[in-house]
Amino acid sequence: MRAGWHAVLCVALGVAGCAPSRVFVSEKYLRPQRMAVLPMQNETNDLDGPQFVRQALFNQLTQRGYPLVPLAEVDQKLLDQGFTDGGQLGATTPQKIGEWIGADGLFYSTLEEFNYIILGYYAQRIVKIKGQLFNAKTGEELWTASRGWATRMVAANKEDAKKAFAVQMAAKAIEKMTHVPLQLETREAVQRLLGTLP
Repeated sequence: MRAGWHAVLCVALGVAGCAPSRVFVSEKYLRPQRMAVLPMQNETNDLDGPQFVRQALFNQLTQRGYPLVPLAEVDQKLLDQGFTDGGQLGATTPQKIGEWIGADGLFYSTLEEFNYIILGYYAQRIVKIKGQLFNAKTGEELWTASRGWATRMVAANKEDAKKAFAVQMAAKAIEKMTHVPLQLETREAVQRLLGTLP
């Protein structure tokens, strides 16, 4: 029994990153002097994901030495203009947002995938993020990339599949309850995304 369960865990820990897509970097790329990490656009059904991933992006950018506007300040200044969600930001221009916030660089992001898949003998946890950096003075796109990370698990037999299902469901419930979902996958996806910044 132990050997079978150990085999499942070994496969579960053998994570593999999502295939990388192309990275766009403008010839006019200049590192911003003051950058705002804007609210995420959410293309998933997860309500905790955007806030969690945005904070992870902010933390990683801070560690990389980017001078950032505090998230609370960004949100308040957008709220003052009637914007409460990342999906609304396309209704205005980077120049306007930069003027409101007082930033010369705007980091837009989209949560493209953020889910758990449990199907028979197979389980997957996946996070995929798209990032875009704009010059807030000119409105020019400076950088775009999309990166993701998936943890995959394949059970060796029916008994192991039952155990794996129970473990994954319990982990999902705990992560939802504590509002810290898909931590490993988020960390890896964020690191790989920001690793493409010049």
